[in-house]
Amino acid sequence: MQARLTVGELARLAGLSKQTLIFYDREGVFRPSQVDPQNGYRYYTADQLETLDTILNLREMGVPLREIRAHMASRSAAETMMLLREQKLAAESKIARWDLVRRRLERKMESLKALENPGRWLVDLPALPVALEPVGGRRDLLEADMALKRLLRRAAENHLPHFYQLGDTVAAEDLAAGCFLRFSEAFLPLLEPRLGESMRPAGRYARRFHRGTYETMGEDYEALLEQIAQAGLRPAGGSWEFCILDSLASDTPEAYVTEIQIPVEPADGPAERTEQP
Repeated sequence: MQARLTVGELARLAGLSKQTLIFYDREGVFRPSQVDPQNGYRYYTADQLETLDTILNLREMGVPLREIRAHMASRSAAETMMLLREQKLAAESKIARWDLVRRRLERKMESLKALENPGRWLVDLPALPVALEPVGGRRDLLEADMALKRLLRRAAENHLPHFYQLGDTVAAEDLAAGCFLRFSEAFLPLLEPRLGESMRPAGRYARRFHRGTYETMGEDYEALLEQIAQAGLRPAGGSWEFCILDSLASDTPEAYVTEIQIPVEPADGPAERTEQP
């Protein structure tokens, strides 16, 4: 007669809880070979140990219980190959998703480090792929927030590989008119160029970190524009506003930080090149 193991004995042997084995039994994934008709005790036999190992291996691979149940009911080499191939594709998809999460975290950490050491105010920046969404209506803060929501929804629907770093642009004509809270587009920086999306141009940029709410941003814009003029430069386009410190790190808008970037060009001749930040 084969040796029998109770639920508790098998649980200890396999490093599982009794509740897990009872759950597998209830779900029809792994049932005891014997049930005492008098007391209802469940017993497992030694030849079931390998089957349990197979189930646990599949669970470790991330195979859902319903698929394990179907597979164990009709096992074959062909069915096993198909199951493993599908699970491999699923694992690769998860790896890609977590790699994107890792890169987003690294980017966010880099932006926060910039607050500790802002570096030069005049820098040469490479081209940056971005996804853009026009700001409609009055083009005020509310309309900009609505554009950001539309952009995030589109990014999710189209699986755009973006850094979760929101931003807005102010058109060149609004910048010249001092309309610093009249927004043109919402944007998301992307990990890589995507067909149909846009680029923030490469070039020389003047930058400044604004601390506080959007309503007080005009003071930093005026200070940066004056600094640009004093350096013998002029804006070469609209501004890009990158959200650096937001509700992730602060519970008050007064502590938020936004990086303002304005592309510049010589006002009356070639400007002296600057170092990278």
